[in-house]
Amino acid sequence: MVWNPGQALLGGRYIIERKLGEGGIGITYLVGNERNELRVIKTLRVDILNEDTWKPHQSKLKQDFRDEAVRLALCRHPHIVQIENIFDEGDLPCMVIEYIDGEDLGNRLRRMKVLPEAEALLYIRQIGDALKVIHSRGLLHRDIKPRNIMLRAGKSEAVLIDFGIAREFIPNVIQRHTVYRTPGFAPPEQYELEAPRGEYIDVYALAATLYSLITGVTPRNADDRRHNIPLEPPKHFNRNISDKVNQAIIRGMDLQPSLRPQSVQEWVDLLDVEIREEPPTQVIVHRPVLPNNQSPPQNQQRIIPSVGTSGNWQCVHTLRGHSSMVLAVAISSDGQAIASASNDHTIKLWQLETGKLLRSLGGWFSGHSSIVHTVAFSPDGQLVASGSWDETIKLWQVSRGKEIRTLTTHGSWINSVAFNPIPLKFSYQQEETYMGRWILASGGADSTVKLWIVSTGIEISTFTGHSDSVWSVAFSPDGELLASGSADSTIKLWQVSTGREIHTFRGHSFFVNFVTFSPDGRLLVSASADGTIKLWQVSTGKKIHTFTGHSDAVCSVTFSPNAQLLVSGSWDKTIKIWQIRTGSEIYTLHGHSNYVRSVAFSPDGQTIVSGSDDDTIKIWRCYS
Repeated sequence: MVWNPGQALLGGRYIIERKLGEGGIGITYLVGNERNELRVIKTLRVDILNEDTWKPHQSKLKQDFRDEAVRLALCRHPHIVQIENIFDEGDLPCMVIEYIDGEDLGNRLRRMKVLPEAEALLYIRQIGDALKVIHSRGLLHRDIKPRNIMLRAGKSEAVLIDFGIAREFIPNVIQRHTVYRTPGFAPPEQYELEAPRGEYIDVYALAATLYSLITGVTPRNADDRRHNIPLEPPKHFNRNISDKVNQAIIRGMDLQPSLRPQSVQEWVDLLDVEIREEPPTQVIVHRPVLPNNQSPPQNQQRIIPSVGTSGNWQCVHTLRGHSSMVLAVAISSDGQAIASASNDHTIKLWQLETGKLLRSLGGWFSGHSSIVHTVAFSPDGQLVASGSWDETIKLWQVSRGKEIRTLTTHGSWINSVAFNPIPLKFSYQQEETYMGRWILASGGADSTVKLWIVSTGIEISTFTGHSDSVWSVAFSPDGELLASGSADSTIKLWQVSTGREIHTFRGHSFFVNFVTFSPDGRLLVSASADGTIKLWQVSTGKKIHTFTGHSDAVCSVTFSPNAQLLVSGSWDKTIKIWQIRTGSEIYTLHGHSNYVRSVAFSPDGQTIVSGSDDDTIKIWRCYS
């Protein structure tokens, strides 16, 4: 069975445009969504599933497909094709993938014959960064080659695609994997049904891809090489290749896995002229001076520097207790407790002063069944709300650790939750009702923002307007406005009482990962996957300043309580502290060994809490 143009999937949410292609057991289609945006849907081929060989394994094939889609969805990175949705159409599992307008590197190579070394290295380093994320999730791509790397139209950005044969791996443990390979790019162990698996499999293919890009030649396949037909060095075909790159490729394509670099980072380091190592924990202090051609951010002239800009920030506690990456942290309004959300499906409560674990929320028999992506305290500190990729929001009683309510209607991943800071007068169903209780906002992968009455669990409003997943929601201090940041690269400002869209803030070039208001509500700050932080004037929607300094996506940002400082966390593994008055970076905190996903300031402004993909939470304090 092949789906025909015009056919509707997922209740009309996606419409088939045309078939794109078929692989060994998969088939892909170009589709349009409800906003007339192009997407790609991949599913399994029915004709293959019905073959006698595969019939006994149908259920496993389908479950493997779903599981791999979920694992790929966790690999968010600018150079990895993004999963938008996962669903079943009839009996077929489907994944919805972003549509990349551009050409693959195979086509570019055919047009150019050979790529300049500098251009090829740019793409290879980008894909190397993507592979580090994939490997950190316990996955191997197993099919890296020029045709599986797309270039975004008009940009020097490479994106790794086609995870059709990606598999989980346990480093150096002998595992049974489907024998699939692209000659010239697959290492010899990929010719074996059972063999040890490790990052070195993708290292070989990445090195072979670089070989092809700078020579215009497909490398000799591993099977021929095992039969004593040698691999010609890249310099044999292109004398202009540097010795360093030539040697790195040969090392990366060694027939013996143990003699290759054992990680992508180790191999990429061979391409660099200079390798720098960061000390494990240190604070770098920058003088808050702007270049002569820059001016301080406008509208901030009355802010006076005070405590926090002149002391030393030190890591005083590293909290270990989560068994997987920590995706969000929050601090209670009284400054006594930390809540953390993790990929291990749990929420944990910690004592801020000592770092002591108070309790875990959720577990084997209760709680979330997937990644907990967001967490927030109610303003009175009595409740914690958690949002998960199991498509639910849960409300927990802090004092007892008891789950008291589950909210469901997004029908998609919950990426962000936020409590309204004060009770609101709210128009609902033509009745004016005073709600002496909290309202919760949630942002989901369905591109909507929803409002809920916490005490009843009733959904009271849905804000629509974003064209992609909503990654962050935040209320203004007076509770009258709501900001939302989205994967559509915009921020929207909404009037809470009516749901009216007031402003759309444009300026980021990639996902907006986080938004929050200043304590006086006059400013909004946003963190983006484009590596920047932007400061906005709420009343006008005008951009005031762009903070640059992080070398990778910025995941989280927040104001200090006195609105003099910003703190940000990034995929570059650092936390940066910025002085708003001057727009300058004044501290960089090192200590995490993986992405910093979330940061929070304590109410007294003397403590910062950070959560990371290294499975830890760190508590940082300022000492005069």
